Amino acid sequence: MTPTPTTQIRLYRSPVVPSEGFIHGFPERSGGVSTGVRASLNLGKRWGDDEANVITNRHLLAAHAGYDPAELQVTRHVHGTRVWRVGEPLAADAEFDGLVCDRVGPVLGAFAADCIPILFAEPDARVCGAAHAGWRGTVGGVAANVIARMAEVGGRPARIRVALGPSIGPCCFEVGPEVVAEFRAAFGEVPGMVVAGPHKDHIDLRVATRFVLERAGVEPEAIDDRPPCTRCEGDRFFSYRRDGKAGGVHMGFIGLTR
Repeated sequence: MTPTPTTQIRLYRSPVVPSEGFIHGFPERSGGVSTGVRASLNLGKRWGDDEANVITNRHLLAAHAGYDPAELQVTRHVHGTRVWRVGEPLAADAEFDGLVCDRVGPVLGAFAADCIPILFAEPDARVCGAAHAGWRGTVGGVAANVIARMAEVGGRPARIRVALGPSIGPCCFEVGPEVVAEFRAAFGEVPGMVVAGPHKDHIDLRVATRFVLERAGVEPEAIDDRPPCTRCEGDRFFSYRRDGKAGGVHMGFIGLTR
């Protein structure tokens, strides 16, 4: 018997994504059927949860948000920069950290559990995108690659709205000097990107992502880059830094509507 959720699904939504023509959201951790450290709306299959629980959770989310669960488009993320456009041939074991779509029906999903799930919307060209961006994907420019692929189907960078989902904040993202060196090599001395911590430096992934987006042509006011910190808010969000692989996974989603 499938367990029954004991709490309601809650969606974190961004004001920069138009409500007309798009469906989107970043679900919090409540409202699902997974248990233990993964309680309760775990949406990822890779870290050991019962697959039946994950499937149930994905169906619960789809029913709550108002899309067909069969239309969910997801790929295996590998902290890379490759972007898939819905409709292109896709192998069962395909690995992409970004997705783009220009038709009604498919809903793009980007998994994360401290990394940034990023959602993209271009209302004039009617194209959307999603990306998973950890520190490697951020340095590699996965967000810029999504914008480039959106441009292939008419999306204009200056018209794209971008929402950064719940993710680890600069308060909690402590890194080693080799990671700091990677960011500085990629972006130079961006103000606020490297933050001094009590033991090691911290990286503000939101500042770095904004730099990538603006460099790709997105207007500054079209970027929502102040989501909650997943590690800090354990009652609302999963966090790999906090819980490890025993924890759960979020999924930002976006799709076009009629």
